[in-house]
Amino acid sequence: MTTTTAARRAVPAPRAVPEGSWPHDVSHDPCLKIGEVRSILAEEFPLLTLSKIRHYESIELIHPHRTTSNQRLFSHADAERLRFILREQRDRYLPLEQIRELLRQLDAGEQPEGTHPGRMRVIDESTPRPQPGTRLKLAEVSGLTGVPVADIESMVAAGILSTDARGRLTSQAPDIVRFASMLTAAGFDLRQVRSIRTSAHAHAVLVSNSLAGERARRSSAAGERAIATATENSAVIAQLYRALLTENIEVELR
Repeated sequence: MTTTTAARRAVPAPRAVPEGSWPHDVSHDPCLKIGEVRSILAEEFPLLTLSKIRHYESIELIHPHRTTSNQRLFSHADAERLRFILREQRDRYLPLEQIRELLRQLDAGEQPEGTHPGRMRVIDESTPRPQPGTRLKLAEVSGLTGVPVADIESMVAAGILSTDARGRLTSQAPDIVRFASMLTAAGFDLRQVRSIRTSAHAHAVLVSNSLAGERARRSSAAGERAIATATENSAVIAQLYRALLTENIEVELR
């Protein structure tokens, strides 16, 4: 094989971006490198990595332009499309196949079922949302949720919330407090709410154990694949749980 032939095989032809790709009202000119896309989204998604962006490309949820030298170039529309995917996973726990269907409808200019007008947020823009990995004092969670510190302390004592050695809560604590407070207001006691956390922990262990082989490889790429797979599997479990819960309630109330 000649050097010229080998070089031709090593450089694939540029991949065309599907026509009509959503969002339609944002520039599709390929002008951004992959690091620039991450920088655009970093404030809202600080844990977003280059390998995760590549993963979304590999499963064809985003379609960056490829130059003749095989360099990825993204448009501002690609960045907004990626933002939509990440929000749907974070805010609604949607599995990727369901997000793919939403994008197909948006690409076609259709109005997806439900409350999807296009580029939107499921959580109101004004809703404070701590960055992943942030540790929060109980008073800070109280300020974010409007729930008294004494009630949050009761949730800690009941095992619904867990604190670190300095008595701080995770970035998920505000959501846990909001939903737990809604349940207690509806008549559930803290012991019953604790059973939901116990179930969630068991399922988290299940997801983690299913990725033991991937995690054992101890490479950054394997770690990113494990995180992406865990996120997807967790979303599917949440969807399955909702369906099973709805089915059981329908049976019980008949």
